[in-house]
Amino acid sequence: VPMGGFVSSDDAYFGSGLLARLTFNQEAIYFWRKEIYLPDENDANWSYPYQKVFYANVVLDGLESFSPKSETERQRMLELQASARFYRAMGHFEVLMLFAEPFDPSIEGQLGIPIRLSSDINVKAGRATMKESFAQIVSDLKEGMDNLPVKADIPSRPSQWAAHAMLGRVYLTMHAFGESFEASSRALAIDDELMDYNELDSSLNYPFELMHPETVFYGRQLTSTFTGNAESYVNPELLGLYDSLDLRPFFFFKQSSGPERFIFRGNYTGDFYQFGGIATDEVLLNLAEAGARSGHEAEANEALKYLLENRMAEGYQWEEDVTGEELMELVLLERRKELLFRDIRWMDLKRHNLYPAYETTLTREFNEEDAVLLPNSPRYAFEIPPLEMQLNPMIQNDR
Repeated sequence: VPMGGFVSSDDAYFGSGLLARLTFNQEAIYFWRKEIYLPDENDANWSYPYQKVFYANVVLDGLESFSPKSETERQRMLELQASARFYRAMGHFEVLMLFAEPFDPSIEGQLGIPIRLSSDINVKAGRATMKESFAQIVSDLKEGMDNLPVKADIPSRPSQWAAHAMLGRVYLTMHAFGESFEASSRALAIDDELMDYNELDSSLNYPFELMHPETVFYGRQLTSTFTGNAESYVNPELLGLYDSLDLRPFFFFKQSSGPERFIFRGNYTGDFYQFGGIATDEVLLNLAEAGARSGHEAEANEALKYLLENRMAEGYQWEEDVTGEELMELVLLERRKELLFRDIRWMDLKRHNLYPAYETTLTREFNEEDAVLLPNSPRYAFEIPPLEMQLNPMIQNDR
């Protein structure tokens, strides 16, 4: 999973020693500068997701000419096709979240990304619209989904559970809240198990094991200079959000140098790699937000209650259901406290900025260099890498 959204978000702030070690591109996206590339540069945030798309297309193109000789072979072929489409959807979605502006359903013709449906690298693809890009992603996740296993033996492989969960995330990004609620509900109907943090050991260096029960689909963010670096600090504003009964700070944060300086250790990868997949807690929060926005307030409350009962110390009690604006504020607060360092915050910022009540102005006030990113700034869309523009000319983002 690309790491550009994490670097640009307000989950972390980087100390001066770490800043000195970043590449030109990483430092530029951290400070939201206008120019983010050196001449002729490529970008892993672009190339890695498209590599995923390419491999998926190789499989799909190969299966076009495959003739199954038995029912077992035919079922295997259908499962492989659905798996390839899942990975292609993931790759396109990752690029869309970084290299296109925030999606506004009321605007026609917003520029999306090149949609690649062939493994032939000589085929040039211009930028589809945002709506066309989303339509392809949704189609790939839905088509043949029933041919996937309900749950995968290994959660790094596609499943119906993962496809429904991913649809819930995609629909949320599209502001299609009814559809997001339905997809998230289907995912949770397959499995909604949460870890009870009361039963885990916070004294371990990494308290969550690999492939734990909340792992719907395993993925990790690209590693870089800042991965596990002692100067990749948690944004101090986050630390004040948790109340005294909340167990998450004991699992998520570890004291670093100085009283306000903590590093994040609560990765759902089980080690220092940052999680970039899908987990049950996110699906519950997707359902809660989509439900709050689409007339399913009771279900939204139920999801929040279930999550918090597994995150709070014994003795915590859900007081009473909340509605309207109070419910939305609680959902957004819990997203902020639960999903940090997972490459989700950047998506949330882009879509929430469409609503004046939930918009956020980002600052780098903990660094010597002062920088500000205003809501709905054109800099929420990364510049397309120069090397890509040379090989496949298209309309560049205006920053």
